[in-house]
Amino acid sequence: MRIILFIFLILSSNLTFGINKFQLADFAIQLEQITSAPTHVWVSSGFTTVNPQYHTVVGVNEFYAPPLAAKKFSLKTDIRIGQNIIPDNGSEGKGDVGILYAGGVWYPHKIVRYGTYHHMKDGKLVSLGVTTELIPLFGHAGFIEKITIKNRTSQVISLEIVSEATPGTPAEVPLREWGFSPPEPNVSQAQQTGTDRWANESAVIGIYRDNATMTIEPGQSAVSTITIVMTAKNSKLPELVNAKIFEAESVNAWQQRLDTYTKNIPSLSSNIEGLNDYYKRSLVSGLVCIWENPTFALNPHFATSGIDGGSLCTYLWDNAGYNPQTVALMFDTKTIDLAKKMASIDLEKYNAFAADGSGVGVKYSYSPMCFIGLVNAIFKYIGPDKELFEYGKCLILNNEKRKSSNNLIDYGFQHNLLEMRGTGWEHMVVSPNTERSWCLRQLSDMGKLTGASQAERTDWEQQADKIITSVRKELWDEKAQWFACLYPDGYKDYVYSIQVYDALYAGACTPAQEKVLISQLRDGAYLGKYGVSSISKTDSVHFEVVDTDWSGGGAYSGDGPQLALMMYEKGYSQIAWDVLKRHFWMGKHQIYFPQEHYCDRPMSPTNKRANIAAGLCGVETILFGLIGFQPQYNGELYINPQPNNEGNIDIKGFVFRKNTFDISLSAKKLFVRRDGRTVYEGVPKRVRIR
Repeated sequence: MRIILFIFLILSSNLTFGINKFQLADFAIQLEQITSAPTHVWVSSGFTTVNPQYHTVVGVNEFYAPPLAAKKFSLKTDIRIGQNIIPDNGSEGKGDVGILYAGGVWYPHKIVRYGTYHHMKDGKLVSLGVTTELIPLFGHAGFIEKITIKNRTSQVISLEIVSEATPGTPAEVPLREWGFSPPEPNVSQAQQTGTDRWANESAVIGIYRDNATMTIEPGQSAVSTITIVMTAKNSKLPELVNAKIFEAESVNAWQQRLDTYTKNIPSLSSNIEGLNDYYKRSLVSGLVCIWENPTFALNPHFATSGIDGGSLCTYLWDNAGYNPQTVALMFDTKTIDLAKKMASIDLEKYNAFAADGSGVGVKYSYSPMCFIGLVNAIFKYIGPDKELFEYGKCLILNNEKRKSSNNLIDYGFQHNLLEMRGTGWEHMVVSPNTERSWCLRQLSDMGKLTGASQAERTDWEQQADKIITSVRKELWDEKAQWFACLYPDGYKDYVYSIQVYDALYAGACTPAQEKVLISQLRDGAYLGKYGVSSISKTDSVHFEVVDTDWSGGGAYSGDGPQLALMMYEKGYSQIAWDVLKRHFWMGKHQIYFPQEHYCDRPMSPTNKRANIAAGLCGVETILFGLIGFQPQYNGELYINPQPNNEGNIDIKGFVFRKNTFDISLSAKKLFVRRDGRTVYEGVPKRVRIR
């Protein structure tokens, strides 16, 4: 098997193999473009994730392969030529400070870095080009640092790669304990137990070196590898490793992941500035959340974040609430496994499950809507599932038992809602109260397919109507021209939260109320040059710029594209496009989309998670808003495109119920192929294509 993998690596070194529409090189991005903090730059195999040391060519920081965590680990590597040491320490000084970092490229499966050294030493020129490949291991905890050195002089050079590891506090941490932040195990510093071996009471780390000493002819290159492997204390490190086989395993795992999880997702090409890059970076934001470890409760495990070791768990809100249709496309029938695992933890108690399948978090106000949204997508893309429907029905109807005499639910305090840092969005709020009506209507529609009685369905629809009536009566304030947050003692607060737009999506607004909400989608209110603000800048009571998540100055990464999707679905195509394209900078300056980002500068907060599954919402908005795919429960597929005048868009390989669709769209023309045959050619309009 290992020989086959080695041959596979040789044949596929140019990354052009496979029959699917994406290759690993399609997602490459120059590190010099990135505005993310160094602590947000990671590369993951789907088994191990590792962080390179900033502005070094070879240096490496911590790595994680849950349940193993290499905390406080670092690898430093220098080059020795005779008596001279050429350091690689990312120095910002002048003169001969060692290897100079010259840039790099992020790929899904590796980070390539470049360095240069060009100085006279002892009267002779030493000129080296250094290229490294940082490759996280798949199926093993650890990584490879592949170092290629080119001799750019006319003399033979003999040198030694000198690497030194700081083992830190490696540990095996139970999967349930991988919380919002990376784990901080209470273990001792690892001690050296032999040559290139360290251990403490929890874990063992070993270094394996290949071709550390080399002689390089003029104009030629030589390759050395450093492989780091970590195991739990009760496991044994391998005596030897084959870095070429390890590399092949990691490359193969990523290409297989790409082929598997994009088989239903189309490629996109466009002459619209920024759209291509934004689409690809949104897609890779979901792909890097996929972990493939047979010891996890689900394999694949779809993490909320995870690439920096934090939020390895699966939050219903993040993983399904923002992009249920894209998740259904990505995971196909495995989406059912994801939904059933979520149901098994009891969403009346928890809002997420850890990698071991145990429930974590709290009962969350938005869980019913997120779960029904995921089940709704399963019904459309895969087909009805009675078990999921019954669970969803219980979840929704149990939630309805909480309603007060005014038909609204008091959702309590911040930890059950948006977690703002001030009083406001609490108790009886417009969202998620309006989502209740949406959930009941979805329940009625799906119930028609699963044998629910007409009496039940009518009751659900009538209750949905009552909720809308109550929201308009109890929460809309005509004088304030906004929805109030109603406290038990009668106090009303008025929060210009982006969550208000859920009322528009749920059909809870009158035309006059809708007009008011739409008027706030402008610069100086919800819109910034680089996205949206979670709190309107016109709200001087609640707006701030530190907690971009829900309090202003930016937003959670799913909120901007989701707002655009809502506008597309309500027919406000120009507003939708205006909102969406403000996020296109992320395609140029983010490897994958972070937990949240600012709206007035092209950056993201350093104190939040480096990546987020809700980054897939960009794909969701483009496919189901801009392009306008509309799948139906009965297997029919409509398209309702909302193009703009800025250019053309081509979509290839959208798969729905085993049919493949290719779309060409401009402001004046829509061209649709199904399985290679033209099914529509004409002006853009809503048309059935399956």
